[in-house]
Amino acid sequence: MRPHSDHDYFPLDYKHSRDTFRTNIESLQLTKSIGEWAIPGKKDDDLFVDYLWLPPTEKARDLFVLTSGIHGSETYAGAAIQAMFINEMLPHVDLRQTGVFIVHAMNPFGFKHHQRCTEYGVNLNRNFSISGENYKRHNKASASLCERFLERKPVASLRSSLFEKMNLKNGKAFFDEVSLDELVKGISPGQFTTSENWEFGGHKPELQTQLLTQKLSELMPAFKNIMGFDLHTGLGDSRRLHLLTDVPGKSLAPSLFSKLIRAEEDKKLYEFTPPETEGFYAVHGALNSAFGDLAADHQRVCALTLEFGTLGHSLEAQLAGLNSFVLAHQGQYYGFANGELEKQIIKENFERSRPADQLWETEVIRASRGLFQNVFSRI
Repeated sequence: MRPHSDHDYFPLDYKHSRDTFRTNIESLQLTKSIGEWAIPGKKDDDLFVDYLWLPPTEKARDLFVLTSGIHGSETYAGAAIQAMFINEMLPHVDLRQTGVFIVHAMNPFGFKHHQRCTEYGVNLNRNFSISGENYKRHNKASASLCERFLERKPVASLRSSLFEKMNLKNGKAFFDEVSLDELVKGISPGQFTTSENWEFGGHKPELQTQLLTQKLSELMPAFKNIMGFDLHTGLGDSRRLHLLTDVPGKSLAPSLFSKLIRAEEDKKLYEFTPPETEGFYAVHGALNSAFGDLAADHQRVCALTLEFGTLGHSLEAQLAGLNSFVLAHQGQYYGFANGELEKQIIKENFERSRPADQLWETEVIRASRGLFQNVFSRI
């Protein structure tokens, strides 16, 4: 049943979101397969990744994949978009040649506990490596920056020690001689050495990474066109949808991308933002890359990240977000000086993923609704 307003698509918490997703997909009067992957943990025994598979009823041609919650605390918007899609879009999708695969809350621990990474400190959007080569990768820039700037003791202030080394030159921020953009592009691609350093991608595939990869490898071979849309929040202009991709390769076929994504025509809905843009970056081991790695030569892939900006892209907003990220990470591994400080830092860091802003919620649903309407009209 469609909610009374777009705001009602947003879940209250992990349990409410999971219950809503299950109710929505179980009520569909369509040929379908529903499943769940249990994700065991040290703190919880009730964490699951749920999914819906709608196979094409006649001939397989187009596969549409919609994933949420790779970064746990970002699932609030992702789950809302999936609820909107199931309620509003699915009834109008021609399933004769199109298969639809929807995966809810890839990181249920992070969703439940307002944490970006898994319980074991793994950033799942750095954890996909079909060949396994990524886990051998050494990010020298990240190692050097963590050695210089990551304080390894309990958090004792709302201002990271990183900012004691900050200076402004010509309107740009530097930490010693390292620019903000250099810092972001150095650490954000991911590293595979230790969870105590920023943006750890793991030493091997996490359970949900394995299970999703296996499912995609089963579904993809039958289709000519594969479209993957992974839902995120955080980067970019506030209340603005940015479409992101990794370095162009097998995960972005130009002929399929140009057919589906027309940035100038759709500029009221979103903007396409290349990874070299200041404040943005390409990553190693992103879910998007798995589509290209699994695809055969004759298949066309268009795998994109849908990133809804939260705090904004001004210098002030970028610095505030960086401060929250650094403090939350430091506190996770080295603790906090007191409980009140911990609550405040976790709250501020969570708002990077899920701002308390009804206009933001309205724009998340409006932009994603318009994007999906355009994509399915162009398939």
